[in-house]
Amino acid sequence: MRKYFNKHTLLSAVVALSPTMVFGADAAAGGSTFNPVLIGLLTLIIVLLFVIGMMGSTIVQLGYAYRNKMRKERSNNSGAVKTLLLLLAASTLSFSAMAQDAVEAAAPKVTSIGGLPVVEFYVLISTVILELLIIMTLILITNILIKAITQKSIDEVYVPKAAHKVSFWDKFNNAVEIEKEQDILLDHNYDGIEELDNSLPPWWKYGFYLTIVIGVIYLWYYHAGGNGPSQVEEYQAEVKRGEEQVAAYLAKSANNVDENSVVMLDAAGIAEGQNLFSKNCIACHAADGGGNAVGPNLTDQYWLHGGGVQNIFKSIKYGWKDKGMKSWKDDFSPRQIAELASFVWSLQGTTPAAPKPKQGELYIEAEDNNNTDSTQADKPADKEVAAE
Repeated sequence: MRKYFNKHTLLSAVVALSPTMVFGADAAAGGSTFNPVLIGLLTLIIVLLFVIGMMGSTIVQLGYAYRNKMRKERSNNSGAVKTLLLLLAASTLSFSAMAQDAVEAAAPKVTSIGGLPVVEFYVLISTVILELLIIMTLILITNILIKAITQKSIDEVYVPKAAHKVSFWDKFNNAVEIEKEQDILLDHNYDGIEELDNSLPPWWKYGFYLTIVIGVIYLWYYHAGGNGPSQVEEYQAEVKRGEEQVAAYLAKSANNVDENSVVMLDAAGIAEGQNLFSKNCIACHAADGGGNAVGPNLTDQYWLHGGGVQNIFKSIKYGWKDKGMKSWKDDFSPRQIAELASFVWSLQGTTPAAPKPKQGELYIEAEDNNNTDSTQADKPADKEVAAE
């Protein structure tokens, strides 16, 4: 009987609120954008509908309990029933007056509210108000039934009992005391093991309802409404963000270079190195790198301290004081020293106007080091020396 009433109550409530769902569906179909007001109102209506169904089931159970009590108290039944009917009538009249006031106060003044047409908006609001009033009425009826059931008869002998305070957690879980477990005992018997009709844990039950609501919102936002980004759009955004991070890292680490990681730069880097060379190095090496009385010739294959970009970088960075070559690491940044080294190494094979005679030892770079790609570093020379 209880299951039948629950299904019947929920079915009736759904049928009663079906016009509201139709209005909500029409309002959603009328616009192509996500409307949080519409989704919020529809969600609230559905939640309140579940509350009404559960409270209706509670009232039915209280009615059964009240009927059983009245059968035991036939002598006082007439007066109690009259009192109950009067209270129910008063609550119904107050509910009707409140509903009438709510309807009269819902006169539309504007053409749209919250992105919804005014008629649909007020229909949804009126439905919410109506459900709230129904819940208030059900609460009032529940209180009346509880008072009528718990009211002691005149002939009942007063027996003082120890006060038993029910904890909030027990109320929230709708827990049944051990003394009353016989009332929820099911007919199933498995080898002497009996089963109780306990309520589902509230965190599980309401969590399940919440997942349904979140699922509907997610489906609308990311798929039906088209407001959220798709998987392809999220992937493209992540790739773009990664490229920006790589570019920022490369820009920040441009100066993180030394004699072990330096490579031959491109034409732009060589041009910057030529500019630095013409301002700081021509006094000792001549403008065309041919050398003079101080510095050696930088255009031939003979080097006092080894050729190659890495050895030249080391010579510029640390200098050779015994040869009159100062250290430039305090004057130039690592990037500028790399540009200077690339320019000096690019002078190989050029013909200066007045080349200085050969000095040092012949330096021939390995074949796999002839690549001038900036992504590959030259291998260091066999000797730990550098060019002037």
